[in-house]
Amino acid sequence: MVSGNLPMQTTAPPWLRASGTFLLLCAFLALPTFGTRNPKPVPTREGRSAAVEALLFLRVPYPKKGGLKAVAAKYTGQESNLRALEKHNPQARKKRTASVRIPVELLLPAYRLEALAALLPQDKRVAGGWEHRWGTSPLGEDETWEDLALWMAGSRAKATSLRSANRGAGRTPKKGAAVLVPETLLLKAYEEIAVPKGPRATPPKAGPGQGTAGAPPPADPAIQNPPREAPTPPLVGPPAPPPLVGPPALPQTPIPEPAGPGLPTPSGEASPAGLPQASGGSPLEYGSDARGRYALYRLQAGEALYSAVVVRFTGNVDADEVNGLAADYALRSGIEDVHAIPVGYPVKIPIEDLLPQFLPADDPRFSAWAKKQEEVGRFTNTYKSSALEGVVVVLDAGHGGLDRGAMKHGVWEDSYVYDIVCRIREGLERRTKARVLMTVLEPGLGYKPQDKSKLAPNKGAVILTHPWFSQKSREETKVEVNLRWVLTNQYYLRLQKEGIDPHRVVFTSVHADSLHPSLRGSMFYIPGDDYRSERWCVSGPAYEPYAEATGQPCYEVTRKELVRSEGLSLQLARALEKSFASRGLLLHPYIPTRNHVVRGKRSWVPAVLRNTIVPCAVLIEVCNLANKKDAALVATPAYRQAVADAYIAALVKYYS
Repeated sequence: MVSGNLPMQTTAPPWLRASGTFLLLCAFLALPTFGTRNPKPVPTREGRSAAVEALLFLRVPYPKKGGLKAVAAKYTGQESNLRALEKHNPQARKKRTASVRIPVELLLPAYRLEALAALLPQDKRVAGGWEHRWGTSPLGEDETWEDLALWMAGSRAKATSLRSANRGAGRTPKKGAAVLVPETLLLKAYEEIAVPKGPRATPPKAGPGQGTAGAPPPADPAIQNPPREAPTPPLVGPPAPPPLVGPPALPQTPIPEPAGPGLPTPSGEASPAGLPQASGGSPLEYGSDARGRYALYRLQAGEALYSAVVVRFTGNVDADEVNGLAADYALRSGIEDVHAIPVGYPVKIPIEDLLPQFLPADDPRFSAWAKKQEEVGRFTNTYKSSALEGVVVVLDAGHGGLDRGAMKHGVWEDSYVYDIVCRIREGLERRTKARVLMTVLEPGLGYKPQDKSKLAPNKGAVILTHPWFSQKSREETKVEVNLRWVLTNQYYLRLQKEGIDPHRVVFTSVHADSLHPSLRGSMFYIPGDDYRSERWCVSGPAYEPYAEATGQPCYEVTRKELVRSEGLSLQLARALEKSFASRGLLLHPYIPTRNHVVRGKRSWVPAVLRNTIVPCAVLIEVCNLANKKDAALVATPAYRQAVADAYIAALVKYYS
């Protein structure tokens, strides 16, 4: 029997097919065109380029050696990112590529900012999130909310939240309109970028009759188009570390600004910035007695003779020297008990013991000092690269081998300053584009930081000359010290042959001091030109085995070069002061930056500073080991890391 049902129709009628095609086409056209817009990469530097390929990428040349693992180590700081790079560069496994794509969020901060400056030239980090200028990326007016959500929040699905936070911007903001990516949506890579000081950003609001928001971008955005030098982004490196757990800090003397008017001098003229003066704001008075001229200081409540007078006004910090001078001043001032001096009691300080900046205005030494400060202040660093690209840092860890340095309260200077230098080296190489050269190596440890409080002596430490120098006797301590600056000078001369700008080279030696036990905090020594010669040599049988010493035993510089060196070094030292203080690290309470060492009646500059030809050179005394609290603090890995971070931040500031 034949069924009464109509046969099944296997194709749609023509009218339905036509309308379906039309609807499908409409739906397709309505879809966002993810991944179909690949504008040309934006060249950055050294063969690299930044590109929008759905995500934001930095394209880097495929290395001649090491493959993707080398790329991961150099540009992301971690070889463990190899898998992520393979995901974005499948063809690189077979070496069938000329370049490697690295997502912006994986990059080290310096490279991340390089890419952002090229791709988002008018964007900036703000309080409350990230401010994007619509249509200024390589996509131009084709940008979508989904694009921005993918770049900054890590997912297109967050586009709805992004639009909700910018209701006044409309469905499609006008080109140049400010759009805020709230802090709560930002990827960690963008959160780590420091917020510059200024008013808090707010999402755009629609004005009367407006569906879009914002005015043209400000004149000086935090991320700018990169000039011939490196971009000037807000941060290269990690955010400031959390407060350290340790002994409470002593009250700090306010840090003077490195620029701006100083205190008035006795003559009424403005003095060099940031330096204490003899009068016109100084607490000193002047007079004379049977023993000659003196300065008079009246003790304030809570002050002690040895620190508030001797250390402050004479520059002496050695325990025996300070105690001896304190006893002499007490005798001259009629003080019977140095532990019971009344508040306001006048203490006499011999004029000849004063640091030059505390001398009266009619003293020729004060005039000479003031003139020298003016000369020094004329020299400033001219090379700028907050990413530290092209910068070379020569790091020197004090002592090592048979020379242990200061030894107090169970802490050996050489071991702990070596660990700090290793941390600086690691931070510079991971978070910046700086090149690091070392003068010292402990072969048994390498340069890996040690996260423990009890460090073993660096008995095997060597100076990296050719061949390596290993101290065999106490008599060789002077040779060991001299080979440090000889090696540093040869590094510098080699860099000069490579065409490196002298302003791009910095020398830093790290030590820990042993001073009067009442003192705490870090000090920074720079090479004062008054304490240096224009020609010096190293010679003798002890140096003959070492190529660096025999190849060029003598060095010559001009007086102008010495003054320039003091000026550049002072600029870095001031940046160090501010960086240390901003991280809660203690500074020496009286004049933390000095251009010479004072011991009794003698003044000099340490050999590694006195004899280096590197224009910018600083010696850091990270703490006073004779003070129990300081010694306990430097023994903690957290403190040593904080010192390293503060140094890197100061270097970035110096080159910004």
